[in-house]
Amino acid sequence: MRTMAEKLHMFLPWDSVAGMPIVDLMAVLILISCCFIAGLVARSGWGRALQKRIDDLLLQFVPGYAWIKGMTSNVSKEEEVAAMLKPVWIRLDDQYQVGFEVERCEDGLVAIFLPGAPDPRTGTLSYVESDRVEGLALSFSEVSRNFRRLGLGSAAKISRSKISIYASA
Repeated sequence: MRTMAEKLHMFLPWDSVAGMPIVDLMAVLILISCCFIAGLVARSGWGRALQKRIDDLLLQFVPGYAWIKGMTSNVSKEEEVAAMLKPVWIRLDDQYQVGFEVERCEDGLVAIFLPGAPDPRTGTLSYVESDRVEGLALSFSEVSRNFRRLGLGSAAKISRSKISIYASA
């Protein structure tokens, strides 16, 4: 911004305003203007469409992007993250496993990411029947924290009483 402001400064007849160099003032104004314009573009329909396309490409080609996006999102984007990686219980024969629902397939299967511990960014992708999947009343970050802590302290949050399948069995 300073380089750009120095080039524009050649066209101005004065060097300072109230002792502040014009170049610095212009650099700040250019930066604020760029941020304002970027905000307007981001709020427009085509700006959102472009952001979605870029997001889809990153999800497809950058390993771990969905995870990073989930970990860095703020509270106002919680619904977006929950829709992208929804914490779920998966019933597997004689055990339950915590994972993240990635998407539902047309044939009734559900794509599930089963994170590893202590690094929940790694894991496996499984496809299970939808009747084996049930939503979990925890946030993305709570579930991630449980994996990083190897489950320590999770008993208070995750218990058999929170699995409605037991109530119906």
